[in-house]
Amino acid sequence: MEAHFQSEPVFYLRFPRQDADALLAVGVDEFFVLDAEEIIDWLALRRWLETKPDWVFGWMGYDARRAVEQFDEHNFKYGQMPVLCLVKPLHVARIKDGAYDMLKGSWNEAWKEWLNPDEITPTTFDQVSWQQGVSHVEYLNHANDLMQQIQRGNLYEANYCIDFFAEATLSHPRDVWRKLYHKTKAPFAAYVECGPWHLMCASPERYLKRSGNTVISQPIKGTARRSKNPAEDTLLKQQLANSRKERAENVMIVDLVRNDLSRCALPGTVKVGELFGVHSFETVHHLISTISCEVDASCDWVDLMKASFPMGSMTGAPKLSAMQWIERHERVSRGMYSGALGYIEPNGDFDFNVVIRSIQYHADQRLVQCNVGGAITALCDLEEEYKECLLKASAVLDVLR
Repeated sequence: MEAHFQSEPVFYLRFPRQDADALLAVGVDEFFVLDAEEIIDWLALRRWLETKPDWVFGWMGYDARRAVEQFDEHNFKYGQMPVLCLVKPLHVARIKDGAYDMLKGSWNEAWKEWLNPDEITPTTFDQVSWQQGVSHVEYLNHANDLMQQIQRGNLYEANYCIDFFAEATLSHPRDVWRKLYHKTKAPFAAYVECGPWHLMCASPERYLKRSGNTVISQPIKGTARRSKNPAEDTLLKQQLANSRKERAENVMIVDLVRNDLSRCALPGTVKVGELFGVHSFETVHHLISTISCEVDASCDWVDLMKASFPMGSMTGAPKLSAMQWIERHERVSRGMYSGALGYIEPNGDFDFNVVIRSIQYHADQRLVQCNVGGAITALCDLEEEYKECLLKASAVLDVLR
């Protein structure tokens, strides 16, 4: 496992907080890492977390679902990144308005590049030649089969994903992330550097947040492009808000999240605070709903992850059936994509995103990967779903093109 930490890991999470623009974690005090094919031992994980309450930064990849449900796996696996990587760092800084405040450890001037990432203009850009892992025709064939399963009653919704990849060496992965962030201004953006692994994330989606005894989830389902023409942009927002198909996608996942949270929630506390909210980002509009609940003080991160992972917005409904069917049709393992990345505070509060709109990079294997997906439902137009995948991918792929 030490191979993952041949150099100091870096976690830069630009998540929304009242007291900070971002959190920066550097170095390793303790770690809990599982290789790609391993299955999480929840009891061992809880013991590790409880041994010394501390700041924890890390990720849980999509294949961690094996610890919740196990079934035959069909797709090709490359990259073989850790399915789980949690780090208790040596240093944690809270960054706000270009200044830092140390929450643990001490500051190193070598990290000053993270104080104002918005103001840094990269001078050298990496470029790669992207290849599309699934052709237009192949996409339509797979998506059509999933739609047939929906018509037969085996599914209600399936989040089918495709991949783009390249063989390349990225000489400036941090600059790649900065360029991606400048382009998207995503509210759950993050950069991770851990051994040979790099993640450049521009996620707009929150998976789970706990603050005190309150837990919220904010699934995204429903997408429309942005327009530089203000009148057309307003029209696109209105069409998204009123779309029967997009609202159907969203409400199915809302119901799934409500069910997941109810496994841990105090009776009668699961609520939908916002349904079909239209939120605008730099490149797309999204429908976002907010579901919350209250939990007992004894309910921890492990309990909530066991109850809700993987997130419904990246599987479909019913969750187990959707996972089984998309496994049969997706070409490659998702890796960190559609997993969760975030932090846990010493008091047990936490915030984790959904890893989407991201570039995964393995420096040793010279592998660059980007996955995108969308919901297949009974009401969808498969050509439009394919265009939506390309729309989501374009903001990411163009950074290296």
